[in-house]
Amino acid sequence: MNKKLLVLLLTFTAYSGFSQNNYIDFDGVNDNISIADSGNLLASSSSISMSCKVFPKNANPSFPAFNGFAGYRNDSNFDFYIIQLSSTEVEARFRNSSGTEYTLTYSGLVLNQWNHFFLVYDGSYLSLFSGSDEVASIEASGSTPASNSSNFNIGNVKFSSYNFYHDGYIDEVSLWSKALSVTEIDNIIINNGEISSPTTQNNLEVYYKFDQGVAYGNNSGLTTLNDEMGSLNGTLNNFGLNGPTSNWGSEETMSTQNLNNSNFHLYPNPVSNTLNFSGLSEKINLQIVDIYGRTILSKKATDPKSIDLSGISKGIYFAIVDDNQPLKFIKN
Repeated sequence: MNKKLLVLLLTFTAYSGFSQNNYIDFDGVNDNISIADSGNLLASSSSISMSCKVFPKNANPSFPAFNGFAGYRNDSNFDFYIIQLSSTEVEARFRNSSGTEYTLTYSGLVLNQWNHFFLVYDGSYLSLFSGSDEVASIEASGSTPASNSSNFNIGNVKFSSYNFYHDGYIDEVSLWSKALSVTEIDNIIINNGEISSPTTQNNLEVYYKFDQGVAYGNNSGLTTLNDEMGSLNGTLNNFGLNGPTSNWGSEETMSTQNLNNSNFHLYPNPVSNTLNFSGLSEKINLQIVDIYGRTILSKKATDPKSIDLSGISKGIYFAIVDDNQPLKFIKN
């Protein structure tokens, strides 16, 4: 998706009635969030899950400075993390209490766009989801230890004496003492990546929405990341907290461009298979874009009347015609 369309999409999202879309901007140097007393949060569990929404900006991570998203890592009896290995590749790992490790890799990471990952271990398989799509899986077994020597970290995954600091944005981080189902993952994605009514969710241990602070304003002293479950707040370490980097940010500030008016309409909404259009004329460029700014379908046509969506996953999407206002719709 080109830059102009991404700007339009992000601007539309800011005005579409969603809740505050704040995140934290990590500088890739030493910014990190530590969760004290979280080592045994998932103790003695045979099924666990983690989710995180990331906007990576590091095009050339390499050892000893890979890009760490979130997780646990003690390289002994419990690992459960996601890191960025290259411009497109991520590594996800579960290590059980016996020290046996199970590792997944995925080469579909998109730089400078939002990617929402779910790492799920159900006692038999370790699976990685990108959005609603399962993108990697491996047979796995074992449980987490009754006592774990490392805490949960966001924006930094440690390996030995090395720190893998994240360069980019992070949002919507959660830990579960259960294996999330495909339906539960779908529901989160459909809800713009947020968890509905978190305090009523079974086995949701901690949940960080990041909806705090003044975007790229003076947030000096705002060094606590609130846990929506009220259990374990995080601590911001080494952030500048004032200015355009190393600070609280928001999608609302990623663009101030106004949307163009348009007579373009679509129906039905929600849609199951065929999306119909009205108000289009002449030759146009039509794009269907997901909530992370990725182009799912594109079509060049004269006065198109419909487009077949039967081959795409359910979720929230946007239809964009040329430079006009993007319209949100839901695919069932």
